[in-house]
Amino acid sequence: MTAASSSSFNSPTPANMPPVLIVGGGPVGLFQALLLTKLGVSVRIIERERSISPLSKALGLQARSMEIFRLAGVIDPFLKKGSPISNLNFYSAGKHFATMPIVGTPEDTEYCYGLFLEQKATSEILRDELAKLGVKVDYGWELMDTKVIENGSHDKTYVETTIRRALSGDNTAPEENLMIGIVDERTEQKDKEYETEVVRSKYMIACDGGRSTVRHKLNIGFAGRTLTSKTFMWDGNADTDILVDGVTVVSNPNKRAMHLFPLSHGTIRVQIEAGVIEDGEDFAETIKNLTIDQFEAMAKDCVYPAKFNIKETIWITGFRVNERRAEQFVYKNHVFLAGDAAHIHSPAGGQGMNTGLQDAHNLAWKIAFALQGLIDPELILPTYAEREPMADRAIEVSSAILRRNQTIGYSSHYMKLAFFSVAPFVLNVMRKFNVTPDVSMLKLRYVENHINRPHASKTQPKDEYQVGVRAQCGTIRVIDSTNLSKTPTIDKINKPFRLHELLVGLGRFHILVFASTTLNSFAEAKQLAAHLEHYQSTWRNRWTYSANLNDGRKDKHDLFKIHILAGPQQSPTQGGAGWETFVDRTEGDGRLYEDIEAKVHAKFGFNGKKGSGGIVVVRPDAHVGYRVEGSQAQAWEDVNQYFSNLLTKAVVQL
Repeated sequence: MTAASSSSFNSPTPANMPPVLIVGGGPVGLFQALLLTKLGVSVRIIERERSISPLSKALGLQARSMEIFRLAGVIDPFLKKGSPISNLNFYSAGKHFATMPIVGTPEDTEYCYGLFLEQKATSEILRDELAKLGVKVDYGWELMDTKVIENGSHDKTYVETTIRRALSGDNTAPEENLMIGIVDERTEQKDKEYETEVVRSKYMIACDGGRSTVRHKLNIGFAGRTLTSKTFMWDGNADTDILVDGVTVVSNPNKRAMHLFPLSHGTIRVQIEAGVIEDGEDFAETIKNLTIDQFEAMAKDCVYPAKFNIKETIWITGFRVNERRAEQFVYKNHVFLAGDAAHIHSPAGGQGMNTGLQDAHNLAWKIAFALQGLIDPELILPTYAEREPMADRAIEVSSAILRRNQTIGYSSHYMKLAFFSVAPFVLNVMRKFNVTPDVSMLKLRYVENHINRPHASKTQPKDEYQVGVRAQCGTIRVIDSTNLSKTPTIDKINKPFRLHELLVGLGRFHILVFASTTLNSFAEAKQLAAHLEHYQSTWRNRWTYSANLNDGRKDKHDLFKIHILAGPQQSPTQGGAGWETFVDRTEGDGRLYEDIEAKVHAKFGFNGKKGSGGIVVVRPDAHVGYRVEGSQAQAWEDVNQYFSNLLTKAVVQL
């Protein structure tokens, strides 16, 4: 990409020529806009509705979503407003009879819990964070048509999108089907006056939901199935004996499963599995005719002999589950599908919105790097397709949880009751079974591609250490001159903290150097320092980020942050010979950290107590892009070759 072609789609730009047009102002679209803005990319985000919906389909954040919010520098308001949840509670015959943990341990992540927070609140926080950066959502605009205008090369190709806004009222047609989970095309409106606009953008990101107009207009298939089961859902206040302090499952021999979730301001959500769609049944009419009294009667039946009396209703609706995935997330390298526009499935397990947020995190830096001229767009942008297997996995997980949660018939109910009542020792075993990797989305691994490159000649490590995996977390602490001068009080000098704190940012590569025993030798430590200084200087002089990176770091343009992790046996109190070479360096410039008990080394597949360790390149979205055994000359040259193959050879000034 040349500087001239990039600058025509970079700030400052008119509203009808943004570098990136984002269609959809829900959590995924808002997060996408926030990330790109922090990456210095001008965006325009439009939303069909006139404001954020007061209704919330999604109810919370999984561990991985909290991790990426932290990387983006926006986690604090979510933690302040949300409520942590770590257990699954079971009720039968109106009585609580079991609690099971549904999360892992602090060894896995700092966020070893789920966070209850309604979608509305998530959207409001993201909207407010975006507004702080000077970007406002264009509410009331709906997409009517879009197409990619190809002019012979990627540089000259753009997306042309027609949008409109009703001059009065909203964009909802009287006959429009508003039931949750519908994937058909929206009804065309008539007899309204509109203002119309044509927007030309370099890229367009469709975050416009399961009924995505973008997907329809581009004829992108949405293969999958619509389940025959139906679910009724109610939000409000109720007088009940069921304590809703977490995810609560009510089992009763009435051929229905009931799930309860706490909401804000003391309200709750109740979902009732209502059987299958009957022959000839119009489910939209069923929902339309569903009364509060009917729902209350079903709830009473589920919780009996406990009580359930509705006091106030905020929302009552129903949905059928669709399990579908777009046939492609990348269209002609200029249009990208994210969130429900790309994948839709059961809300069981809370995978939906969270998968979409991670779509945005994966895509933002790639588009920014393409616009910056740092990576060939025709090589970097297709790698967004690595999200497709992640969507397949989310569909698989939510489907399995849905099947597991549905209580059908007397035998199923009593088998569950007997298991939890008379086999507590088995329950203790089950507590050790950790569903977190799937539900909390921590065990993500992307396929090999232009970014995720295995070493050309060395034997590949075990699956959990290979390229594409989420960068693991662990406990480390800074080693500096204070440690060297105050012998056995190391634990009281520099407090332990988490490795992921070093990875905070958006457009940076983090190079983790696992030094293992290298620092036991002054000569080897000196060589390591020389390699670090040489390649850090080489990379920073060769590649830099032209736009300002607004990710909380003082350096707005530096792409490379290098961190040295040493094994615990090299404690300065034990006379580690090479420590002095690295003490008192600044963060990202080779600062030295002690890997307490060598656990972080092990999580990345290296031995922290013997050997020469290795080097891991962590992508800007905190996945492993490259790894190599060893930390001396050849290893550094291998990393240098990785960057040379990945990044373009010239800095583009925009």
